[in-house]
Amino acid sequence: MSYEWLHDLIMYLMLGMVLVATYIIVERMIFFGYAMKEGKNLATFINSHLHDQRLHQEVRDLFGNSRGPQGQVMCEIINAAPMSHDATEFFVQSVYVAKQSQLTKRLWLLDTIVTLSPLMGLLGTIMGIIDAFHSLATHGNSDPTAVSRGIGTALFATGLGISIALYSMTFFNYFGEKVEQINSQIKLISLKFLSSK
Repeated sequence: MSYEWLHDLIMYLMLGMVLVATYIIVERMIFFGYAMKEGKNLATFINSHLHDQRLHQEVRDLFGNSRGPQGQVMCEIINAAPMSHDATEFFVQSVYVAKQSQLTKRLWLLDTIVTLSPLMGLLGTIMGIIDAFHSLATHGNSDPTAVSRGIGTALFATGLGISIALYSMTFFNYFGEKVEQINSQIKLISLKFLSSK
């Protein structure tokens, strides 16, 4: 029985993980880039118009069709009926919690790839080494070059798995920092806005 096909299957699965990770990274980079820029614009606008009586309408006009969570939060707060201070505070917290899923969308996949890829690489290495020793035992080939080549190919899977994990972990940590920055922006903008009411 040849384990080479299993080793190859594991390698293809790891390459698939690289493609999924790259898709998520590109999509989240675009999203966070847009969201951070919009958040800075919204914070600047709120700061410069704190005492403007038409602030609510101007925020609706400028950020009503926002794709970023900061603009969406502000428009939802403004569109809520006038409430008591306590009710407004609870409403702001509920909107903040509701936007968390938008910020962390698909990041669980990157986390899974970070954990899974070294294990897949190790499994590929084990299958490759089993195949190398199996062919050595069945063919009686005592050629050290053939055995070394088989083991070298098997170890490539471990290197690929670790490389995928490092690649994914770098961006997972980067995006975690961006989530924190956007959360801070949402809280700061909301608090400044509420203090101006």
